[in-house]
Amino acid sequence: MADSLPVCISFFFIFTSIGALYQSHSVPLTETLVGSLLIYAAPLQVAAVGYLADGAVLSVIILALLINFRFFLMAMVMSQYFHGIPKRDILLSMLGFSASTYTVTHSHLSAENITDGKSQFHFYLGVAIPCFVITFCATLLGYASAEHLNYQSFSLFLVMLVPIHFASLAAKRAGKDRSVLATMMGGVCTPLLNELDMKFVDLALPILCGIGIAFIERRIKKDKAS
Repeated sequence: MADSLPVCISFFFIFTSIGALYQSHSVPLTETLVGSLLIYAAPLQVAAVGYLADGAVLSVIILALLINFRFFLMAMVMSQYFHGIPKRDILLSMLGFSASTYTVTHSHLSAENITDGKSQFHFYLGVAIPCFVITFCATLLGYASAEHLNYQSFSLFLVMLVPIHFASLAAKRAGKDRSVLATMMGGVCTPLLNELDMKFVDLALPILCGIGIAFIERRIKKDKAS
């Protein structure tokens, strides 16, 4: 559980802000809490709130497919773990699966060379459950205290916190791929993109940047091999 503490602290501030954000867009409390419990992905929840408030269901679906496609790739990596654990237990535990809990779990299991499926699963639960509980409580707190919370000032703090949070997690894989570079680019570009009033710019640019980084990484690997 100690490994979950940095994520829990970040999630408290992030999801408190999400609760306040959804209240400011007049999204019902039930929908807000269900979003944090079932979607459990801050980037998607922030990106979708405007579309959700306007009733643009198709845009929300497109956002979900694009932003949360990363979970499919993460699940492919995680499939090598949890041998011998019943499928129903793994499926239920995926409610607490996020980019942060994945990174902490995968990095620890890889570094410590833990091969026992039960030990792997228990470590994952020790990270995922506290983070999941904090997420629910923070969302509820943010929604309930939105009238007393200066969201505009709080959001400026998050613009700095979120990139630092994900950069620190991505640094666990430093030297293995371009994940640190991609994370730092996201931290720098996010405030700039927020100033652009262009429809679907938040969909197109991340995809183009991801493709660009993939091509750069592929070229570097070819140069090293030749």
